[in-house]
Amino acid sequence: MVYMAADNSLSAMADSDLIEMKAIGSDDNLAIIAQVDKPNIGATRYYIAKDTSYDIGNLGIIDMCNWQTLADFLQWSVMYLPAKKYFLILWDHGTGWTLAPRRTFGSDWSAGTEMSIANGDLNRALKIVYDATGEKLNIIGFDACDMQQIEIAYEIKDYARVCLAPQTVWPISGFPYENIFYNFKQNPGIKENELVKQIVDKCKEYYATTQASAISAINLENLTNLKNSLKKNLEEIMQNMPEPGIKNLRNQVQTISLTDPNPVQEDDYIDLGDFLRLLNNYLSKKESEELYNIYNKTIILSESWGTGLSHATGITTYFPDRYIEFKNLLNIYLLLNYNESGWSNFLNWFYGQDDIRPTKPQVSVSDVGKNNDFRLFWTKSFDLAPIRYNVIELTDTFLLLEDPCEDSANWFFNGFSLVKYVAYKGQGSFFSGNSSNLNNSLITKTDLKIDDLGLLDFYLFYNTEDMIDSLIIEYGSKNNVYYGRSGTWQHCRLILPPGNSPLKIYYRSNGSINNGGAYIDEIKFHNLVSGKYIRSNYGDTVLYVFNKLRGNYYYATYVEDIYGNQSDLSDFVQIYVKNFAVPYSIPSPFSENCEIVLDLPNEINAFVYIYSIAGRLIRKFDASSIVNKKIFWDGKDSNNKNVGAGLYFILVKDKTFSVIGKIARQK
Repeated sequence: MVYMAADNSLSAMADSDLIEMKAIGSDDNLAIIAQVDKPNIGATRYYIAKDTSYDIGNLGIIDMCNWQTLADFLQWSVMYLPAKKYFLILWDHGTGWTLAPRRTFGSDWSAGTEMSIANGDLNRALKIVYDATGEKLNIIGFDACDMQQIEIAYEIKDYARVCLAPQTVWPISGFPYENIFYNFKQNPGIKENELVKQIVDKCKEYYATTQASAISAINLENLTNLKNSLKKNLEEIMQNMPEPGIKNLRNQVQTISLTDPNPVQEDDYIDLGDFLRLLNNYLSKKESEELYNIYNKTIILSESWGTGLSHATGITTYFPDRYIEFKNLLNIYLLLNYNESGWSNFLNWFYGQDDIRPTKPQVSVSDVGKNNDFRLFWTKSFDLAPIRYNVIELTDTFLLLEDPCEDSANWFFNGFSLVKYVAYKGQGSFFSGNSSNLNNSLITKTDLKIDDLGLLDFYLFYNTEDMIDSLIIEYGSKNNVYYGRSGTWQHCRLILPPGNSPLKIYYRSNGSINNGGAYIDEIKFHNLVSGKYIRSNYGDTVLYVFNKLRGNYYYATYVEDIYGNQSDLSDFVQIYVKNFAVPYSIPSPFSENCEIVLDLPNEINAFVYIYSIAGRLIRKFDASSIVNKKIFWDGKDSNNKNVGAGLYFILVKDKTFSVIGKIARQK
């Protein structure tokens, strides 16, 4: 089955390849069928016979880069000519695993489309055929440049046994079809592994004196083992920060160019096997050796020729030379099934320049239990680096500043401007400017006082030179930097420390590239009443709160990774605790002395009694000892003698109110 997407610059090559196929033709043991699409002509299905071909279906103008078109061809093929073995050849331009410039499979000029690997197009097409037949294809071959990538192989591993593909830029003439088809016409019972070995050898023989290239055949059924071993090794490596020896491996490894037969060190791709060889030599561990051996068992045969490819081993993977290149395609890479391996986490760790914010968590809360207890839950934040959660509690919010960003009443402008019709809400927003060598500022005319914690809530739309031109939010010692491309309006929520300062917003650019700048809208500045951290550097996504004092509370969380990147603060969840809590001590347990926290109505004059676990009265406090609903206990009884370690009962009692709690002393 040959799927020839030639509605592009390869149209003439499709004709020459069809001539080569007809030189061999079908017989009782070999059926060759092809779907060929050309510019302005459309697609036709052919049965390839000896020295001729038969038109068995004119499809008109179709999109050969639509996955449903491929699925339809495959379903038709297996129904039209059922066989014991299937070899699918995908014929077109190829440059890898995503739709970004120069990285894709296929090009259909009439439709103006390409077929993406990362968004699951190829996977969906193959899955439909697998679901219909229950059988894997014996071989998937790519007669297209650069397609023997681990990221692509992992997308198709469940639907075929073997993948045959060029690892590099491939000669424009493509596979030598006459030589290839001759082999399995002569031996129709040949096993797929033996067949692909012969094809690899034939390709090398055919092209060895032309441009440098590499082609390989790999065992797709071994990829899960390879992924699992790779993941295990990477997790172990990432326990510590990258050593210079690890960093230097990228300078030694075989690189692969998507566009040039001769690779250079700055290319975005490397040979995976060569990297695993270098890694094993560096680590000299049983696990790294096992990984390298699994890789070698995955390669059925790999051949390369010409200069610059002496360490090509068969499978390419993504490993840009610079962090910025990795970052630019990260969102697409994360769509790949191969990301299960942890490879993107490893690359992020390797560069050590992570500036990507973790995703914002979403918080929910359970009902309050009989012990004034409840649970806070939040969604797990995504980040490539290890993360920790910070949980805040407050009793209310007080709005200090609300500005729809439609006038300058609250601000000193220095380079910023008011713009109309670019807004998240309303009629306008504040614009940073977007020319060279800027140091613009936007500063509130008055100081904004935060007593405990504050919240800055605003909307931001920006497009700046990544990692260079920056929008900086500053309040006191706190600052937050934004750069790159937001794509749309982003809702930003920043926790601020206590202070009494103006809010400052800066935009700084260098002398080179100028993109769109930044727009700010709907600024709100809140004082978080009684705001405090109840957990910092917390690893779980569930928090149990017990014996909470009566009252109304709000909770939120944000995430910080090991590089200091912070997520936006989650939305608040509110909970009301209607019952009074039992007394407890701070600290708990205590050793020398403690504060006993009392939750009681404001209007009562209660006495506080401390009893031993045997019921003996240890100490009595009258209402005058209660300050801010707390009493101080020095750990002594009424005779001014230290009490021993153990449990003590606290009775809070008035004519109309009583409650009992327990505290513990330890020596």
